[in-house]
Amino acid sequence: MRGGLDVGQDDGGAIGPAWFVTLTAPSFGAVHSRRAGRGAVSEVCRRRRGTCEHGRALGCGIRHGADDRALGEPICPRCFDYGRAVVWNSLAPALWKATRDALESAVASAAGLAVSALRRAVRVSFVKVAEMQRRGLVHLHVVIRVDGRDPSGGPAPVPDWAAGELVADCLRTVVASVRVQAPDPAGVALLDPSGALPVAPSADGLWAVGWGDQVDIRRIRLGGDSDAGKVANYLAKYLTKSTTDGGLLDGPVRSLAHLGRLPLRAHARRLVETCLQLGADHGFAAALDAAAGRAAGRRTGLHRWAHSYGFGGHWMTKSRRYSTTFGAVRAVRRRWVRMLAAALSGRPFESDGAGGWVAVDAFGRPDGDPTTVVVGQWRYAGRGRDPSAPVPGSEDGP
Repeated sequence: MRGGLDVGQDDGGAIGPAWFVTLTAPSFGAVHSRRAGRGAVSEVCRRRRGTCEHGRALGCGIRHGADDRALGEPICPRCFDYGRAVVWNSLAPALWKATRDALESAVASAAGLAVSALRRAVRVSFVKVAEMQRRGLVHLHVVIRVDGRDPSGGPAPVPDWAAGELVADCLRTVVASVRVQAPDPAGVALLDPSGALPVAPSADGLWAVGWGDQVDIRRIRLGGDSDAGKVANYLAKYLTKSTTDGGLLDGPVRSLAHLGRLPLRAHARRLVETCLQLGADHGFAAALDAAAGRAAGRRTGLHRWAHSYGFGGHWMTKSRRYSTTFGAVRAVRRRWVRMLAAALSGRPFESDGAGGWVAVDAFGRPDGDPTTVVVGQWRYAGRGRDPSAPVPGSEDGP
């Protein structure tokens, strides 16, 4: 949370102001939900009267339990816009990138600076966790931190204008206005078996993808262990939250036949089915991949990520300068494993010159010596016997 062990820094540098941000998806149809009420009793799921155009009740008077399998299921499956739901999941990483870029421009404009001058004065960094909700849509939970920079690029106290709520106010404006253009799935008539599409297609065939109305931006007191610890626990909970029917969707779904063999909930099955069907429309899938910034491959993005309802982003990402890099963490882990293996095998150790010890590899060199070139590439040589090699047992062989 503090972002300590900053790249090139021993103490993480000066800690600037930070905010905990929750970005949600729009509503693509009413779903069964559980909201906390007074005491241990939850509120009624949905207080609505009347019926939808398909004859289903608009409301639900049940107080759902925490483990109710109806949670996240649509009130009326035919009213739920599955096409736009999976397209929104696909565009969520691109939408976050557009939000991040627009935030810098908005903060620079509010501070009266050019973007280049802003980057010389402060560094806006983040760590982001994606949460897959039971309704099959992604929410993003982000910690955004602003650190001061001196002219040499090192840590420094943040300017006075950045210490207040200017960044949070700019973020609220950006989240409400940022949009990413995507192909409109409402024009692909293959979603509802009855032939009724939930949303009329747009005139130009495009759909402006944006965030939902529910946006939460809270200041984090990084100096207080309780506040920062709570946010860290929230991130860990969201990252490890499982909503994939007991692991049935932990791997790719190759085809509709493969999907038919999985005992999924009706809602989850329909989301995966929509990804596979929309991905089969090559023109639409190619346009969606281009909007999402995905490189073209043998399989479309909707087919590759059908098991995650179209979401193809990483479940946790961060700015490179937010804290130590993943590469540095992996290097420490590799060194520890090698030292443990050397100790168990009885190999010798040498002093590292800084009061510590390093293992010696099989060639007598200190493990991790920077002068040792490690080749981490493999080349396929072939399989089977080499036709030009002598056959064992023959006159030319041994």
